[in-house]
Formats: sequence, structure tokens, C-alpha cells
Amino acid sequence: MVAYTTDSDVRSKLVRTLHRWWLDRCAGDIPDRADLDPADLKPLLPNMFVVDVEHDPFRIRYRLVGTRAIEVTGYDITGHYLDNLLPADASEPWVEHYRTAYRTRRPVFGAVDAPTRSGGRFVYEFGLFPLRKGGAAVDQFVSIEDYFDLTISLTQLVEWREADERHRRNEL
Repeated sequence: MVAYTTDSDVRSKLVRTLHRWWLDRCAGDIPDRADLDPADLKPLLPNMFVVDVEHDPFRIRYRLVGTRAIEVTGYDITGHYLDNLLPADASEPWVEHYRTAYRTRRPVFGAVDAPTRSGGRFVYEFGLFPLRKGGAAVDQFVSIEDYFDLTISLTQLVEWREADERHRRNEL
């Protein structure tokens, strides 16, 4: 995973669009969740996530997950905690990316380059954008992942294999 140091590194039109939305609503602070009107972001919705923040201990729970994200991951992660979904040997520091955006109150952008089970590579970009919910604390994030022209599901990626198997065992 590569965390970008500037938004100018972002290729994804989806990530850049959500970033513009976020910046347009920063009136001296991060946007409030009440500013998030799905009608304003309709083309992005399939790739978007809304996540809740638990402050102590710091945890991320998926509140809403877009249909494209569900299609790509192979299952609906709504209601699940990020740390429970990650493989034991996760190479991608997702919790740390959220923690950085939480602490700095700034978006985090990046790209994931993941191996597939067939030996290929798959690259996608993401953006994590902190939100308030009426107060000053970062209580949620609106996030987005752009899978570009992906035609496989993430369960075909090596790193998601263990998490997928664990998730399916828990549902039985």
C-alpha cells in the first residue's frame, strides 16, 4: 500500500470528486455528517463507505457499504469492525490510515497493490475523509475505493483469502 503525500498523486476521478465535495464543505473545520446528502454524490455511492469511529479503544465499524464494494469483496461488511476483517498477517495498515485521518482531521489517500491468487497484480485507490456528527470530534468517515476496471472479486486476492474464510466460518 502506498499512502500518497498529496492529493495530486490521486488518479481516480471518484476519489478526487469526493475530495472536492469534502473540501467544499470544510468551513473552518471538517464537514459534519449532516452535510452528506447522497443525492449530491449519486455516481459515487456504489464505491462509498460510511464508517463509525469508536474512540476508546479506537475502532472502525462499517455503517454503510456501497453495492460495488460488496460486489468486489464478495460479501456485505456492513456492521463489521475493520480489525475483525483484516487477515492476521495484513500487509496493509488500514487501521493506521484511519487513525492518521482521525488524529490529523485531514483526508488520507493511497493505492493498494495486491497480488491475486492467479499470480497477477491488482491496484486500486482509496480516500478516507473524516466527518463530525454535530460536535467537534471525528465520529465518522466517508470513504471511497475506486477499483477502476476490476473484473475479479477481492476474494481472489491473496491477502483477503484468510479474512474471507474466517468471515464465512463465522456466518455458518
